[in-house]
Amino acid sequence: MWQKNCYRIVVKVGTSTLTHDTGMANLRSIEALVRVLADLKGYGHEVILVTSGAISVGTAKMRLPKRPTELRMKQAAAAVGQCQLMHLYDNFFLNTTEPSHRFFLPTTMWRTALRQIT
Repeated sequence: MWQKNCYRIVVKVGTSTLTHDTGMANLRSIEALVRVLADLKGYGHEVILVTSGAISVGTAKMRLPKRPTELRMKQAAAAVGQCQLMHLYDNFFLNTTEPSHRFFLPTTMWRTALRQIT
């Protein structure tokens, strides 16, 4: 339920929103997301963005034939994907009046963080 006097908004965006079926970053979706977040911030809301997609984007960037199954390869793909996503967010936020501040956390960490702020 939407509350009119809501101050903090947490937005969780999944891999399928941020990427194409090929795993490549969906620039149009990311740009649209950034514009909405900047608008919400402009209305005076505190916006927290939690995203997935690092492994998928990293897998595509590394040109791996499929999503890794080994932990070390998942970690490598996630590291590459996080850098790529951060770069994209920085570039898209440059076109808004809001600076980009974001944290890329493992799933267990953001779930804990969300429990603490709600």
